[in-house]
Amino acid sequence: MKKLSIILFLFCSALLQAQQLKVSADKNPAIVGEQILIQYKINTKGQNFKSPNFKGLKVLSGPNPSTQSSYSFVNGKSQNTSSTTYTYYIKAVKSGTYTISPASITVKGKKIQSKAYALKVVKGSEKNKAQQQVLADNLFIKVEVSKRNIVVGEQILVSYKLFTRIDLHNTELSSLPALNGFWAKDLEASSRFKRDVIDGIAYNVATIKKSVLTAQKSGELVIDPMELKCSIRIQKKKNNRDPFANFFGGSQNLQEEFISSKPITIKVAELSNPPANFKGAVGNMKIKSSVDNTTINANDAITYKLTITGTGNIELIEPLAILFPEDFEVYDPKITDRIFEGGRKRSVKTFEYLLIPRYKGNYSIPSTSLIIYNTKKKKYETKKTSKHTLTILASKNNEQESGIVNKQQVRTEQKDILYIFTESNLQVIKERIIHPKLFYTLLLLPIFLIIFLWIYNKIVSKTDTSGSEWKNRKANKIALKKLNTAQICINSNDFDGFFEEIEKSLWGYFADKFKVESADLSKETVSTYFKSSAIDNTIESKFITLLDECEFARYAPESNKNAQMDTVLTKAKNIIIEVETALK
Repeated sequence: MKKLSIILFLFCSALLQAQQLKVSADKNPAIVGEQILIQYKINTKGQNFKSPNFKGLKVLSGPNPSTQSSYSFVNGKSQNTSSTTYTYYIKAVKSGTYTISPASITVKGKKIQSKAYALKVVKGSEKNKAQQQVLADNLFIKVEVSKRNIVVGEQILVSYKLFTRIDLHNTELSSLPALNGFWAKDLEASSRFKRDVIDGIAYNVATIKKSVLTAQKSGELVIDPMELKCSIRIQKKKNNRDPFANFFGGSQNLQEEFISSKPITIKVAELSNPPANFKGAVGNMKIKSSVDNTTINANDAITYKLTITGTGNIELIEPLAILFPEDFEVYDPKITDRIFEGGRKRSVKTFEYLLIPRYKGNYSIPSTSLIIYNTKKKKYETKKTSKHTLTILASKNNEQESGIVNKQQVRTEQKDILYIFTESNLQVIKERIIHPKLFYTLLLLPIFLIIFLWIYNKIVSKTDTSGSEWKNRKANKIALKKLNTAQICINSNDFDGFFEEIEKSLWGYFADKFKVESADLSKETVSTYFKSSAIDNTIESKFITLLDECEFARYAPESNKNAQMDTVLTKAKNIIIEVETALK
């Protein structure tokens, strides 16, 4: 009894240990301004991770989740292991002891919390401060803005440039700037380094991001900092005891540093006294319209095209309100645009309408206007399209022209009614189209037919001796589905992968069919479940023998591999069919 208690205690302890969310830091105590790696790890898969509160600490990056999993199969037993890690990079700007609150994660519906973590931060020496200053002077991000005082709807070009005098191994964006209040259009930027001289100091400069921002509201809008993760190559000191390594330059270490740009404030002014029909178009634009034909037959199509060209927020302009004739069927416009540098260079936007006039007559499409605020002239401008007169001829079909004229007169003179047909083709309905007996016969016949088919199906299902053939077809489908990957390995001559897939397929079929956990899979388990399901010993022997054959198949002679794969695939298919048939 005492031994049993000890075993249960150890088992429970291991189970609790497996469900702990552990927290660790690579530096404790740490130095002010130093980057600290904080990790939360649990040796299973979890979800709904909730971050801790890093009060007083600056979070440079995170949470960055990563998952690791492994599968092993030893002595007939399989085992799956997995772990999930959430990583943070933080930095302290003041010395002191910081308490990081617990993080939490959900595993199988249960919430698991980590412990609170105490992090001690001490002041660095003057040497450390000097090193941080040297780093800041030789590696930084500079933001260039084309304009800092604009109006709502106006565009600015923002470029993020990386300046370095340090040997970089790699760079990675860790945090993009928030652009609240702006509509952003990213432009293509070349990340190749070029040489630039600032105040007599040479730097390698690369443009890491370039965007055109369009202000959507007024006020002081802040472009938040961009954060960049940099891997820096640091040369190890030479080892006097190893001249051979010194001769070839020794080795290098990689040090990770996070740098960020400074926030930028853009002052956006509200447009003063906008006209009633102003829709927010800002820039220097022109507008024109055209039709592909002015004289056509009724029911033929006309293409009406409206084109806006120029610079500004052309991409944000919505379709205009155009007063097409009521007798025209109008389809939604096809919108195409060619925008260059987000609209800062001459761009084009086209709205193409398909119109179908239904009746003959003379019609006109009136002029359409677009109100634009010109930022250079600082005033509103009204741009208008041309007026188009259209002549619609009678349709080529067999409509009577007089009828068309009458319909058109009704439509144009009386807007609230439709044309009334003057002719009809009505017939008198007799009292009895169908005899009552025939009516009820047809009504009840489907019900009796359904009952008959149900009874017939019951009788056939009891007396049908071909049921086994249906079962075999179903078993064959299951086998083919399980062994599909193995067939792919044969086609690609992957010998080792083939036998691994056969083995996985057999164990996976057994686990799914008998609802056995992966940790409990073994040949003894196969024997136990086969006997409890009254499966013949011969089938059991074939199943286990095929598993053994897969384990030792990798040592087969090279010349016999392809033939052996075909034979084993046939055996695997047949044994699954036999098990399926035996279980029916």
